[in-house]
Amino acid sequence: MSTMNCSRGWPMGKRKNLVATRSHPARGLGPWACRLSCVAGVLLCLWLFLSPGAYGQQPADESENDARVLAELGNDDYQVRQSATRRLLADDELTQAHLDRLFVMSDTPEQRHRLLRVARHHVIRRMIAKRFGGLAGPGSMGLSHQVAEAWEPGKEMRVGVMVVMTLPGFPAYALLEPGDVIVYFDGKPIPEKVTAAQFQQMIRGHQTGQVVALTVVRDGLPLEIPFRLGNGQALGEVYDTSGLVLTAAYRQAWQEDRRRMEGLIDPGDEKATQDADSTDTVSP
Repeated sequence: MSTMNCSRGWPMGKRKNLVATRSHPARGLGPWACRLSCVAGVLLCLWLFLSPGAYGQQPADESENDARVLAELGNDDYQVRQSATRRLLADDELTQAHLDRLFVMSDTPEQRHRLLRVARHHVIRRMIAKRFGGLAGPGSMGLSHQVAEAWEPGKEMRVGVMVVMTLPGFPAYALLEPGDVIVYFDGKPIPEKVTAAQFQQMIRGHQTGQVVALTVVRDGLPLEIPFRLGNGQALGEVYDTSGLVLTAAYRQAWQEDRRRMEGLIDPGDEKATQDADSTDTVSP
C-alpha cells in the first residue's frame, strides 16, 4: 500500500516532484527560451538579408561613388575626365573586381576607353610588383622626354624637361601628363644646360622606391608632386628597348585581361570600346 498525503490525496513521491518544480521556476521557462531564441534567429536572418552588402548587394555609398566616377569619366569637360582618370590610375588599392564593376556599369565608349587604360596600367603594375617587388636598384619614372622651356607665373622662362609620353605600369603614367614640364627634380631646379641623357642619369642616380619632389608646369601653373620612383630594372624587361613597346609576356597578359573585361559586356551592346592599346614610347 502506497503512502498518501492525507491533506491532498497525492502520492508522496509525486508531491516531492511538484514541490521541486515550483522551487525552481527557471526550469519552467524552457519553452519560452526556445521561442525567444527562434525569434532572435529569424530577426538576425532578416537583418543579414536586408543589410547593405549582404549576399552580394553593393552598399549604397559604394554604388553612389561608382556612379559619380562614371559620370566624371564621361563628363563633357576634358579636365574633369582627366582628373577622374588620374585618381583611378594613382589608386594602388583599386581592385580588378572594382574595375570590372565599373566597366559593366559604363555605357559610353569614352568611359570604357578610360577604364581600359586604367586596367592596363594596373595589370602591368601588379605584374612588375610581383616580379620586382623589394628588389633594389636604380629608379625609373617611365617616360620619354625632351628638353624644353617653361614659364612659371611671376618668373622668366626657364629650362625644364618636357614629358613626351608616359608608360603604363610605371609611376609617370599615373602622376604626369604629356606636355608637363619638369622644372624641379628632387627639390632642385633643372640645370640650364641639361641634356635629355643627363636627365636620364639624374633619375638613375636615385634608388627604386625613393620619393623625389617634383615641380611641374601644367597648363601654365606650377604643381608640386611627390613622386615615388619605379624599378629601373623592370623597364628593360617590360618594354622592348628597340621598339619601346610591351614585350610579349606583358602584352599577352594585358590582351587576355582586356578580352575578359570586354566579355563582361553584352555582345549585343552597340557601344563599342575605343582602342586602349596605342603605342607608348618611353625612356627611364
